[in-house]
Amino acid sequence: MKLRFFAAGVAVTAVALLSGCAGSVNATRSIEYASANKAIAEEAKADPAQVESTNAKLDSAKALQASGEDEQAAALAEQSALEYRLAVATAERDAAKKEDERVEKELRGDVERKLIYQNILDQETKKAEAK
Repeated sequence: MKLRFFAAGVAVTAVALLSGCAGSVNATRSIEYASANKAIAEEAKADPAQVESTNAKLDSAKALQASGEDEQAAALAEQSALEYRLAVATAERDAAKKEDERVEKELRGDVERKLIYQNILDQETKKAEAK
C-alpha cells in the first residue's frame, strides 16, 4: 500500500516537472499535484471531515486560477496538497496503531497460553517423578 502511495507521488512529481513553462503553469502544476494527493487521500480512506475541508480549499484554488489569480491559487493548492498528505499520514498512523494493539493483544494471549502449558508440563513432570 505504501508502495502505491510512493509510486503515485513520484508520478505526480514527474508530471509536475515535465509540464510546460507558461505563466500559469505554477498554479496548474500545484493544482494537479493537490488533485493527485486528493486521490491518494481518498484511496487511503483518510478522515472524511479533513478531506472535505481540504477539498473546499482545492476548489477555491481552482476558482482563483480561473479568475487569473495564479499566485494565490498556487499557494492555496500547495496548502491543499500538504493537508491531503497530512490526512494520509494520519490515516496510516491510525492503522498502524490498530495493528499494534491487535498484535499486543495476540501476544498477551500467547503468553497466557504459554504459562498454562508450562503449568501443565510442571504438573505432569511432578507426577512422573512421584511414580
